[in-house]
Amino acid sequence: MISAAAYDVPMTGTSLVRATMLVATMLWAMAEVLKIRRPLQVEPARSLWTAGLVLTLAHAAIAFAVAYGWSHAAAVRDTARQTAAVTGIAWDGGIFVNYAFMAVWSIDALCWWLAPAAYRRRPAGLERARAGFFLVMFVNGTIVFAGPAARVVGVPAVAAVCVAWMLSARRRAARAL
Repeated sequence: MISAAAYDVPMTGTSLVRATMLVATMLWAMAEVLKIRRPLQVEPARSLWTAGLVLTLAHAAIAFAVAYGWSHAAAVRDTARQTAAVTGIAWDGGIFVNYAFMAVWSIDALCWWLAPAAYRRRPAGLERARAGFFLVMFVNGTIVFAGPAARVVGVPAVAAVCVAWMLSARRRAARAL
């Protein structure tokens, strides 16, 4: 990865907020594809998964520091403003969906590290629900509510995950015949 320092461009707080989430998106997609394509090989998917989580948490912390001055009320207002700009509805619950996303990812990563065998055996419905929730979050965060630069990362990341899911479903269907 080339740092901003390589170009003598200072990394601003806003660009750091964006960069952490864009890299987290790439890590999520790579880990998700590895989980799907090589389910019995824990590494490197688990490490990529965890790194994506860490960057997502860093993204949230940096955003709270830089954009919101550590004010939850400011974060709620801005999230509602962004939602209204896209949907026409100033819903202030979006920030709580983001909190839930970070909590689910944290619990998921923790379970994968503490009990990898149980993690692989968890019910398929639970994994599909988790995967669907993540897909919605990444589509919204890097495509729907994002600018063009984020879409350059978001569209291929989401597409790669969706293609991996489709190929996996076809393989399962072929084995069932």
